[in-house]
Amino acid sequence: MLSQEDILKNLKFLVATALTTLALIAGPAQADYPEKPITYVVSFAAGGNADIVARMNAEVLSKNLGVPVNVVNKPGGAHIPATMSVVEAPADGYTVFNWSPPSFMVVPLTRKVPYDPMKDFIPLYAGISASNALYVSAESPYNTFEEFIDGAKKTKLTMGVNNLGAPPNLSAVQLATEFGLEFKTLALKTVPKTMAGLLGGQVDVAVGQVASIHRYGDKVRPLIILDNNRKDYYEKDLPGVRTVGEAFPGKQSATWVHGGLAVKAGTPQEIVDKLLAASAEMGEAEFIARVPKAISYDWIHGVEATRAKLQEGIDLYSPILDGLGLLKK
Repeated sequence: MLSQEDILKNLKFLVATALTTLALIAGPAQADYPEKPITYVVSFAAGGNADIVARMNAEVLSKNLGVPVNVVNKPGGAHIPATMSVVEAPADGYTVFNWSPPSFMVVPLTRKVPYDPMKDFIPLYAGISASNALYVSAESPYNTFEEFIDGAKKTKLTMGVNNLGAPPNLSAVQLATEFGLEFKTLALKTVPKTMAGLLGGQVDVAVGQVASIHRYGDKVRPLIILDNNRKDYYEKDLPGVRTVGEAFPGKQSATWVHGGLAVKAGTPQEIVDKLLAASAEMGEAEFIARVPKAISYDWIHGVEATRAKLQEGIDLYSPILDGLGLLKK
């Protein structure tokens, strides 16, 4: 019969053996990451701005990590199916997510979803960016933002946006609040349809992304950029057009639109570090110069910096959605 001392020795041996085995299994797997293709989930359809930048990002990651990084588009379902496909995957760095304002802010703020973007993900970086602008058709009687404000106070104008609760709509809501205006909002589903509604006289005014407006040349007249701070790309896309902050210091405007990459919470730090290192060149001038002109880019790199940017968006949109009665209770 074994003594108590022998039993303890055997237990210590078994525990040590188990820990060694786990280290041999887990350690090399993390050290050798990646050893197989990585799936890059995008919750938008192929061909849009988010998809274009995601594919550029995937190309860089693939080059620097030495394995294929395959973009998989999973649009629809209010971005929930795509998001959940990452939440339900192993936290091993082989499934990464192209986060965006709808998936990480608007949808979780307005409805009950089976995930928490701030707890279930580790955000790595933000790249694609956009600010919104207020614009009218070239035939509009409003030549300046001040003329528009004056007219909007006398007449309830029809405002065109792509979707209710989307960033352009939230920008329009905050604009109305700041300047004491009231619009009849018409959601036209997509930016091209919103533009068609504006040019066809279905709406009086529209809100859309700064980088998209120049496509329509002299058919439209941008009146103001819905931002407090001037960005470098504003002069490229809308030269001479003021921001709200420049025209009316102290006024606020909702323009937070970003997107980037995240991995599932619980992903080992070694893997997070490798993905961060592999993505660093996306912030370099050579990469940014390859981003199409129609896409605005604002590089934010690192977990804490990106998480802070996400929280900034949540803090901005929460009261606006609450004012619309859309904030979940």
